[in-house]
Amino acid sequence: MANGPQETAVRLLECVSDGLSSIGNPVCKGYQTVGVPVIAQCCECDDGLGGNGELSIHFRRLFDADASSLIEVQRVRPCKGGSVAAQYRMVLARCYPTIDEQGYPPDPDDLIEAADEQLRDIELIWQSLACCSGMDLRVDDVSADLSPQGGCSFVFADITVAVTIPQLPSG
Repeated sequence: MANGPQETAVRLLECVSDGLSSIGNPVCKGYQTVGVPVIAQCCECDDGLGGNGELSIHFRRLFDADASSLIEVQRVRPCKGGSVAAQYRMVLARCYPTIDEQGYPPDPDDLIEAADEQLRDIELIWQSLACCSGMDLRVDDVSADLSPQGGCSFVFADITVAVTIPQLPSG
């Protein structure tokens, strides 16, 4: 059952946020944004509950799609019906070890721990999206930013989802 674009974004965010919490690694906050998020806090949460990072989702585009594959199609007279899909990008920002105040590089064990956490997050994002109930979706890609900066590492998930666009009011 397809929902509108706004409800779809909320549901995708819930699926991944709940998944991260289920393994004891929740994010400080999850939210929708317009375009690329401005990351305010990628490390420990202020609430003291043990989580870290931020999870956000933003809309990328809307298009006519083949109902079985969600691949873009060109439709003549799209107002006569057919499947519509929306693409979203999800961004997970987590704390990443960096050079300290004295200019020393991070300990290799800390780097290994951060890499292990990122790989667990990647697995969980994939599984949470793939099993997000009640949605016709395709996980297009889950990838990592290969040059983390400012103490934050990033994982991106691109998702295509069947959505419903309401009819214009008649009159």
